Amino acid sequence: MSLSAFVKSSYLALVESGNIRYTTAPVAAAPVAVVSDGAVAAWAWAPYIQIVADAVIPAPCWLVGVTMHTVAVESHNADLAIASGAAAAEEDLAMVHYAGIWPVVGTTAALVANAVPRVVVSSTIWLPYPIRIATSVRLAGRIRKSTAASAAGVSIKLILASAVGS
Repeated sequence: MSLSAFVKSSYLALVESGNIRYTTAPVAAAPVAVVSDGAVAAWAWAPYIQIVADAVIPAPCWLVGVTMHTVAVESHNADLAIASGAAAAEEDLAMVHYAGIWPVVGTTAALVANAVPRVVVSSTIWLPYPIRIATSVRLAGRIRKSTAASAAGVSIKLILASAVGS
């Protein structure tokens, strides 16, 4: 995108902000579980997991945030990366950190067997500035976390803005 096109689109985003339409991806579907690979090493990146396929999201649109939901089975800190591109050729667009400090009593199996309620954590992270997605591409996510004890992760939906200035 040229500088003049970027300035014009930024101006329209401000002036025409009443025309912005927010949607989530995937649309009309459950959030996508982005999980750790349970690697031995802490802070090891898990493989990318597809959030939406190519040609699904409106183009152009802006990535503006992420909603996250998890039923915590362990306390951990993690980085969530959102990327675009074909499988095995993804390029990160944004990386956000989330902290999950939850009380854990026993193992996951013990929690389920004893019907001990686990802590449900939901949050929305708004990006400090929107990231323009010019064409309808495949979007994927991956995490790395501070613990390697399990394949725990989060279920996410992306928040997209479209119809900016139209």
